Amino acid sequence: MQRDYTYQSLSVMSRDELEELSLRMVHRLVPEESMTELFTFEQSETENEDKLQEAQFDAMLRMNAIALSELPALFSESENKEQNILRMQRLLLWHFYTVSFHLERAIPLETHCNHVEVLLKQSPQNALEWVTTLTDLLRQYAQIAQS
Repeated sequence: MQRDYTYQSLSVMSRDELEELSLRMVHRLVPEESMTELFTFEQSETENEDKLQEAQFDAMLRMNAIALSELPALFSESENKEQNILRMQRLLLWHFYTVSFHLERAIPLETHCNHVEVLLKQSPQNALEWVTTLTDLLRQYAQIAQS
């Protein structure tokens, strides 16, 4: 089985293996200095649990956006550049869905994968576009979960 990280691939892989792979990719793509900056909060952001959770969600969203935006540069010299970028985008979006936001509690994996395939037909080109796209994806998931 080819690891393309589509629904068929993700549904049969072990969660531990997927977490390990996706965490390695995130750490490879987001420099430690950026991680420190993203997850260092102002005192006003830690005054209460709601503000802290909001700051943490924002940091996770930005971390995922940065990682996704760095994929083209990582594979720029690759023989199968577009295929590798697409595969890793799927893996990182699985990380966003499962590890960062624990959305599998509310949204079935197949639903997530269907949204990802639509999104990747015209994937964002930079971190800011990814932030907007991921925010929209979270809004869509919130609407689905409420239905």
